Amino acid sequence: MYTDASKEDLLHVRVLDRSHLEDQLDKAVDILAARSPLHGGKGILVSRNSPRDFTVQLHPDVPFGTIQERQEW
Repeated sequence: MYTDASKEDLLHVRVLDRSHLEDQLDKAVDILAARSPLHGGKGILVSRNSPRDFTVQLHPDVPFGTIQERQEW
């Protein structure tokens, strides 16, 4: 499940079933990778906020073309 945070550079992902974790995150990353050139060529930061909740965002501290992961909880 994806929730657009009313910003084109940020998506919230809630994983309801562990078996779909990778697929859901990959889709969110693909969406933002397509938007990256339109937003200054930022890289993608995937933050795990809880066992089921993730934030996927274009971030200015992440180099264009790369993905970084961070655990917040």
